[in-house]
Amino acid sequence: MSSIYFESNGKQSVTGRGRRATAAPVTESDIAPLATPGLILGLILLGLGVTALLRLGDWAGNYGSVLVVLAYVLYMAAALRLVLWGATTVWSLHRR
Repeated sequence: MSSIYFESNGKQSVTGRGRRATAAPVTESDIAPLATPGLILGLILLGLGVTALLRLGDWAGNYGSVLVVLAYVLYMAAALRLVLWGATTVWSLHRR
């Protein structure tokens, strides 16, 4: 076993422990004005990703299926995250 151990913080009160910093609300963020362009760009990227499905077979044959599928999944995940961030930020800005 390892010789590293952790001592408990039993002597500190619950209120005396350090607290986590809370993140600023989305609507008060410095990048909130970029939500609409981000939403539009994310939708364009998702559309291009869907049209890339036609060429995935050729790319998999040329470059290997694992590499192509991994790159495609990462690309689509990033585009989807951009769409979700833009949509929730725009929705919360217009809800105010």
